[in-house]
Amino acid sequence: MDKFCLLTLAVSWILVSACAASAEEGAFEYPCYLLDAYDADGSCWEGMGVHNLSDWPVPVVPEEWLVGPPPAEFSAVTLPTDHWVELKFCGRLVDGPGDDILIIEWGTVGEQALVFITDGAGQDYLIGMGMVGVSNQQIPTEINFNMPDVSLPFTPSVIRVLGVTMGGGVPGFDLGSIRVRTVTDCCDIANYPIPADGVEDVPADAVLGWSPGCFADKHSVYFGTGLNDVDMNTAPVNPQPQDANYFDPCGLELGEHYYWRIDEINDPCVWTGNIWSFTVTDCCILDDFEFYNDTYNLIYNTWIESGATYLAFSENISHSCEQSMMFYYYCYDYSDAGVTRTFSPAQDWASIGARVLELYFYGTTTNKARGQMYIILNDGSADTLVLYEGDANDLKEETWHPWRIDLQGLNDVNLACIESITIGFTIAMTESYSWDEGTVYFDDVRVCSSRCLQENRPAADFSGDCAVDFEDLQELAYSWLNKGYNIYPVAAPNEPLAWYEFEDNADDSSANGYHGDPCGSPEYVTGVYGSAISFDGYEDSVAITDAAELFGEISAGITIAFWQYGEDSPHLNDTVCCSNYAYDANGYARPIIEAPALAINLGCWRSPGRYNWDCGYPWSFDNRLSGSHRYKGEWSGQWNHWAFTKDFNTGTMQIFLNGLVCDSRTGASSFISEITSFQIGSGWYGGYDGLIDDFRIYDYVLSQPEVAYAATNGTGIFDIPLMSPADLYADDLINFRDFAILADNWLEEHLWP
Repeated sequence: MDKFCLLTLAVSWILVSACAASAEEGAFEYPCYLLDAYDADGSCWEGMGVHNLSDWPVPVVPEEWLVGPPPAEFSAVTLPTDHWVELKFCGRLVDGPGDDILIIEWGTVGEQALVFITDGAGQDYLIGMGMVGVSNQQIPTEINFNMPDVSLPFTPSVIRVLGVTMGGGVPGFDLGSIRVRTVTDCCDIANYPIPADGVEDVPADAVLGWSPGCFADKHSVYFGTGLNDVDMNTAPVNPQPQDANYFDPCGLELGEHYYWRIDEINDPCVWTGNIWSFTVTDCCILDDFEFYNDTYNLIYNTWIESGATYLAFSENISHSCEQSMMFYYYCYDYSDAGVTRTFSPAQDWASIGARVLELYFYGTTTNKARGQMYIILNDGSADTLVLYEGDANDLKEETWHPWRIDLQGLNDVNLACIESITIGFTIAMTESYSWDEGTVYFDDVRVCSSRCLQENRPAADFSGDCAVDFEDLQELAYSWLNKGYNIYPVAAPNEPLAWYEFEDNADDSSANGYHGDPCGSPEYVTGVYGSAISFDGYEDSVAITDAAELFGEISAGITIAFWQYGEDSPHLNDTVCCSNYAYDANGYARPIIEAPALAINLGCWRSPGRYNWDCGYPWSFDNRLSGSHRYKGEWSGQWNHWAFTKDFNTGTMQIFLNGLVCDSRTGASSFISEITSFQIGSGWYGGYDGLIDDFRIYDYVLSQPEVAYAATNGTGIFDIPLMSPADLYADDLINFRDFAILADNWLEEHLWP
């Protein structure tokens, strides 16, 4: 950087520093981006509409309802139990005077939600439980939080709200809006990209934005599908540089991965930006039939009937979410019965790389199925007819069938100008009959990129992308020579301080008598050894009596060991066990949380998620061992043995999975103290959903042979199915037999079309 640029930088930083103290107080902002929205049960999103206060439940789009100011005073997105949204802010969350997070919830029926601050990339901190009063009134409740007085190892810019209780007419936590105190850090380079770096499922019509550097006068945009499009040897997109701190790529291709970089310009100075990336969604919905009703959005005003047809939306039969289109037809003597949707303006499927037109249909056993189902695409110049080439009897089956059309094979249609789509039925004159009728349901009409269909995947495609490549080879290498049947050396440990075998009760089997008190309605089922206890993930738990005395005996180290068989986690993490924690509603207005000194969290619903081993007082990230599960099977669908240890003298924390160390750290020097309560099956991050057997607490750090002895009743034998998908030969052993299958599939790619 030349002397002029250095002088400019120095003067600018003086000005920036002068207002830094004021800026750190921040300003309240609405979210600028929906980072994630998880619908746990596939029922899709409902909430409160924008027309009037009684407009509920109605289908909602979380991004449209929660990003920016709410569309109406009383609009809301409902979060039933296990549903969450992650909302990103265009700045860093900060602690200013008073409350820093302001949440509006509609309705007072005792709804609750957990509220986290996160970095949007896997690290989070639970700041409290949002609680609503019980007055049964449709009025708003403002729930306020202060930023926690905790040293965070990440930069918080995202709020996650997770529904944990039901209630109300929808029912669930009715999230109306979130505002957060933020500061946009002044840097010399561009920052806070929208879409956020690394995100997936970005809409094809997304516009890129960023927070400009402190000294920028103009911006140069580098953009493309490869790293070579944004490196130092390429030119920016034209025309550049530009004044605005946003860039419209005018259509992104479905399923494509993009890279981009922003260089900040103040001639002659240039500040080279970081490289960001995102992935576009695979499909673009044309109609999912969720937003039709009997009042202001009639389905037959959008889909125009022709011939002998009757059209309605159906709430009884749907492929996804709540509704589909019910289409009754009658046709005869070469006549058609159809419904047409016109697009205004015309749709450009070419620019987004649409290669597949996909929809689902559901038949009725009484259908005649004598005619022909078809689709017509109109590009303003001509109609292109596509006949259904499957079995006509599919129309008689009361199950959902996919109909996928290869758009690249339609040579006579201009995909850049699709003005309408028609779904219909026709029949040709024959000697035996000349009429046809029936009722067919349609749902989820969409265009997609090339698809990775389950039936097309090569055998060695571990990653699920329909290609056998280095990602799959890496998985094989990671699991190389692993096997399901293992025998480890054993050494008998000392007697546990507390031992819960859960043989149809929660009594302590050790001589110390720290018995458990079941709460809720946990059940006893078949376990690894005799019986195990089953928790429902919500109200079930076991509270340990005399917890203060129990943990007061622990001074040098601790081991907590147990067998665990999880169901799909209802939250991002389930708390398997936990010491002191509290949610203080404080009049249902200002919830706060007391973090535990001792907690074990496992699981994630959607994909292999994170585990946390917290041990130390006061709670801090310095006393947490956290990592990511490699496989979902590490908490769900099979019995696994876990052991969590901490040496208070050396500060070493370890986690054992099925007899072997799977993670460790040093430098966690805090002891545990002031423990007055302890629960198994519930706690800080919510309830545990699954089974627990042979739960033990030791007052020292067990060695690996001692862990193996405790887990296997002294045999050291772990006969557990391999969790790795690389076991292609299905012999519970990863070796050259599996490699031979992978080599035979090498570089196969089976995308359709």
